[in-house]
Amino acid sequence: MNAETPTKLVECPFEVRVDKVLHDRFYDVRDAVAVARKVKGTERSADVVVINTRTNKLVIKVDG
Repeated sequence: MNAETPTKLVECPFEVRVDKVLHDRFYDVRDAVAVARKVKGTERSADVVVINTRTNKLVIKVDG
């Protein structure tokens, strides 16, 4: 890990994960959810979720 990773996690606590792989990080949960929905629209069979890395809890699992 590089020195920037922990800072980035604090600054951008919301992660979009596609099939358990990090897709992107966001500061605002609304941005994360919007991108997760777009990804699900293009990758229908993928498991797309938004995770709050501060609490390690699921925010939303995108269905569709």
